[in-house]
Amino acid sequence: MPNRTAISFEQYLKRRGYAFQSFDQALVKTIRKSFSQKTFCGFWRMWNPFSGYIFFLLYSLIGGNRKRPLAISFIFITSGFLFHDLLIILITGSISIVFTVTFLIYSMIFNIEHRILFFGKGIRSYLSRMNLFPLRYHVLVNMILLALPLVAGFLVNFLVFPQSVMNWLFH
Repeated sequence: MPNRTAISFEQYLKRRGYAFQSFDQALVKTIRKSFSQKTFCGFWRMWNPFSGYIFFLLYSLIGGNRKRPLAISFIFITSGFLFHDLLIILITGSISIVFTVTFLIYSMIFNIEHRILFFGKGIRSYLSRMNLFPLRYHVLVNMILLALPLVAGFLVNFLVFPQSVMNWLFH
């Protein structure tokens, strides 16, 4: 197997269309680019280019496209736990699985959408016709696909850990 050199962070940002900008400009561009994507997969490719680079390297390390569904699921669940729930646990001292569950659902949506859109031959022409929908349609769909799993994550956390600090947000 040939030794492949990982791309640099600068190359990764360039591939994603991010130039070095001020933090405010990068934040606005990230939000605009992410939510305006035509697919949920596209949303996640554009969201948070900084942690995205770390996960891109991890994705490549654990098999990348050869083991895509497994790699994607591992990346999402790791992100949900390490960057969200673990922080809540460390800060509050209370158990939380809100984001682990949420990101598990995100991974399922991502993998299903990827399988439908990119393995179906007739679907590629559908993607080219998606320009018929206005930008606000794509923003709304992406927001719904982010919000519903988050609600499910809170519900599961409430049922499994009823004394969790995260449940107090809704009392």
